[in-house]
Order: sequence, then C-alpha cells, then structure tokens
Amino acid sequence: MSQISCLFGIIISWILPSFTGKYTKKHPIIFSHLLERLTLLIIITFGETIIGIADYFKPSNSIFVFFTVASLFFAYIAEFDHLIEEKKTGQTGNLLIYLHYFILFGLSLITVSLKFISEKEANSLFAISCLYGGMLLFYIGITIAITSNKPQYNSINKMNLIGWIVSSLLIGYAISLLNPSLFIVALCSAVVGIFNAGMKVRVLYQR
Repeated sequence: MSQISCLFGIIISWILPSFTGKYTKKHPIIFSHLLERLTLLIIITFGETIIGIADYFKPSNSIFVFFTVASLFFAYIAEFDHLIEEKKTGQTGNLLIYLHYFILFGLSLITVSLKFISEKEANSLFAISCLYGGMLLFYIGITIAITSNKPQYNSINKMNLIGWIVSSLLIGYAISLLNPSLFIVALCSAVVGIFNAGMKVRVLYQR
C-alpha cells in the first residue's frame, strides 16, 4: 500500500506543474538557472550510465558501447549548451522540465538495456527494444528543445532533422534485430548516436 501511495505521489508531482502555468507566468523563473540545474542532473545520470557499462571497458568487450553513451552526451551538450537560448524571459520552465523527463527516462532505459544486453540469458528482442526505445525517448526530449533554440538556428528544417533521427533509429533497430550479437548491436547504436550527434554539429555550424 505504501508503495502505491509513493507512486501516486510521484505521478501527481509530475502532472500538477502543467496546471500552474497561468500562475507561474506572473512570477517567471530565471531560465538560465533552471537550465543549469537540469543539465547538472543529466550529467549525473550520464555518470550513472558510465558506471553501469564499466564492464565493457575490459579488452574482451566492445568499446562501441562507450561510443554510444559518449555520442548521446555530445548531442545533449550540443543542444543545451550551444543551440538553446539561455536568455529567454517570461518563462514558466514547465516545457524545459517536461522534455527532460523524456531524456531521463530514455537514459534510464539505455542504462538498463546496456547492463544485460551482452548476457546470454537475456531476451535479445526485449534488450534491443529497450535500447532503441530509450534512444527514441532521449531524442524526443532533445527535439522538443529545438523550439527554444537561439534565433539564428530557427531557420533549420526541423522536419528534415526529425526524419533523419527516426530513420537512423529504425535502420539501427532493424539491423540489430537481424543480428543481435553484442558487436553488431553496439556498433549500430554507436553509429546511430554518432550520426545524430553529427547532425547537431551540422546545425551548429550551418547558421
């Protein structure tokens, strides 16, 4: 019963801020401060992911797992440290908070899947689905943040960018299912991550 109460309390705490917009608009937050604190939370989460994949740092395992996490971190930093407008005013901060839920849940799924994806007893379909489901959530959060980009980056073709992200995830997911070995799964996820991080860099230098 206590667990249900805790879960209910957590869900309420997630939902209620979305109904307070008209009140918080009268007392807007300092956008850059909120962004800094959320970024620190994500960095801590990435640190937990690195700890979770520590076993892959052995010579016998795939270094591509590390490349996957590193590329996700690079994409996050490119968006929230370079592309986003930090000097926004009159903001409630709700959108920034909620899009980070996608990023947090995505990283959690990725961490869990990477921990057991190399285990022979693990269901490869479930593990790969968790990995790419987590990456999808992660990129959804980053894509929503595009609406808060600096003015010089607003001219980018957002639908084209979304199309490339979705296509890369589908291709990587399909190849991983066809050959669910650790090497192929890690290689595909690394390529997908590096490709999408590269797309962010392309946006950064294509103003």
